[in-house]
Amino acid sequence: MIGVQLWMVVLGVAMMVHAGCGLMAEKRAAALAAEDAPSEFGSQVFVEVVLGALVALWGGIGEFKPIRISDSKKVRWESLHARPDFHAYTNRAEFVKPFLEGQLPKPPEN
Repeated sequence: MIGVQLWMVVLGVAMMVHAGCGLMAEKRAAALAAEDAPSEFGSQVFVEVVLGALVALWGGIGEFKPIRISDSKKVRWESLHARPDFHAYTNRAEFVKPFLEGQLPKPPEN
């Protein structure tokens, strides 16, 4: 299947939301118990968030295709509308030159 796989995106987002809800529940329970004791749930939340993000990204990207640099069959986009007779090699610096010459000190002549 080519393109976005919506079920993978939804599954990844659901995993991250589940991890967030679990973390909030742990935070409320710790606040009620007035303890700052570390628990094993923090590492489980980290793993669930990372897996959820990977699944969502994989589903959003779709099919991975190799990058082919030496594909000379197609005309490159940059040279598709190139007209060498119409190239302009001047730029806006020519309008700034009189201003800069007036502001910068002249080098000493030898």
